[in-house]
Amino acid sequence: MSVPQGSACVRCPKLLGKSCCEPRGSEHLAIVTRADMARIHAHTGLAVHRFTHEEGLTEYVAAEYESRWPLYRGYFRRGPVRVTLASRRGACVFLDPAKGCGLPADVRPVACRLYPFEQWADGSWSVAVSRYGDLALAREEGGACLAVEEAGSMEELLVMFGTTREAVEALGASLAEESRAHGRG
Repeated sequence: MSVPQGSACVRCPKLLGKSCCEPRGSEHLAIVTRADMARIHAHTGLAVHRFTHEEGLTEYVAAEYESRWPLYRGYFRRGPVRVTLASRRGACVFLDPAKGCGLPADVRPVACRLYPFEQWADGSWSVAVSRYGDLALAREEGGACLAVEEAGSMEELLVMFGTTREAVEALGASLAEESRAHGRG
């Protein structure tokens, strides 16, 4: 197998048309916690409302979300409001089309650092997007991750992101704790 040149994240918009930082249709950007907002505010000096978007949900949708995505259990304890990164001109406010994310890795929301990995309700780990196996189909369908498309296994995907299962699980634990704290206020 030939190794693609350059980071999948850098090549993604060109090959798939849009990156995970450019939501399509009903997609939304990463959910942020109060801790994420505090880190971003401390780094950028921006008021939180300049880089977040609040979306009211029904109690049912919020409960369903927490039951499906265990890392967000407790997030909606204070009410059914999802806070995401804001989008401007079809992309995350922090996306620089030429360079990628304008935030240092340690400042980014934990959900962004964790993507495309996610924990399922049964506690197992997988990827947040479907694997199409064909770049043209992935581009047409949307919601794809180029690294997922190019990797032949979960181990290859971990290598592509320069991480390990243990590091992914640690980020997951961090997101779970921040979600519980978010809900406590």
